[in-house]
Amino acid sequence: MSGIVPTLKRFNAYQQERFPLIILTLSFLPAVLSSVAVTSGHQTIFNIGGALLASVAYLLHVRILDEYRDFEHDNTHHQMRPIQSGIISKEELLYVDLVSLVIFLVIAALAGVYAFVVAAVMLAYSYLAGKEFFLGEDLRKHFFTYNGINLVQMFLLQLFVYTVFANPFLLGTIVFVHFLFTAVGTVAFEFIRKLKIPGDDGTGQDTYTWHMGFEKALIVYLVLLFSNAVLFFLVTTFISLHALTLLIFSLGLALLTALSAFAHWVQRTHRSDQLMQLSFLILYGIFNVAIYFLKFY
Repeated sequence: MSGIVPTLKRFNAYQQERFPLIILTLSFLPAVLSSVAVTSGHQTIFNIGGALLASVAYLLHVRILDEYRDFEHDNTHHQMRPIQSGIISKEELLYVDLVSLVIFLVIAALAGVYAFVVAAVMLAYSYLAGKEFFLGEDLRKHFFTYNGINLVQMFLLQLFVYTVFANPFLLGTIVFVHFLFTAVGTVAFEFIRKLKIPGDDGTGQDTYTWHMGFEKALIVYLVLLFSNAVLFFLVTTFISLHALTLLIFSLGLALLTALSAFAHWVQRTHRSDQLMQLSFLILYGIFNVAIYFLKFY
């Protein structure tokens, strides 16, 4: 027990910087709620809680694999990150990873055969991604391909969430459009997370602004933002008759969110960067919760 408490304390310090548990849980809850809505699955507190807990456990597993995969890169370019600065060790993170894997697999097994099969595919893919598909630096040199391959893990997670609610789920039109909606939302948030202020890209060449430039990267983000709004509207057309109202709502909310990107383009500060990220998270959360309430209320 004497070893567990210090490890938990160090993990608490780690998660505050690299994997904020509370924020990620609250951020993923809306997507879980909209998923049960489009699958017309079993809306129970156990299914919703299980899907959410399994999602966070899997994301933590992927985060820890990334720490191992990027260890040498971070030693050179990100020396203040938790492992590099001694906040937590790789061995301690391995213990945390084992716990997260047990949680994920138990929930997958309880959800049914299809969920467990999808979970097995997810873990196999995460292992290959953690090994950079045994291509090493040859893969890392291709920045966009490298990030796209890693984002596939998030798309697989969305499929897993569907199977928790409907085992198996039917890939009908509404589920397909919803999947595109969540995929674009995921890409958009991943994109702005690696959209840095000019001159603040560091030496790792691992940001979109380094490869695309600040202005062009902001334009790409805005395209993703409005694409997400349009896909939200398309999902709602399957579950609500108030098409015009929802179109105005989705585009109006997207325009308000776009203002934070414009503010960041003008100010180019850490505060405006955080505001832009928070604005998109709020937008995406509102869209997902709206889908849930339109379906069930």
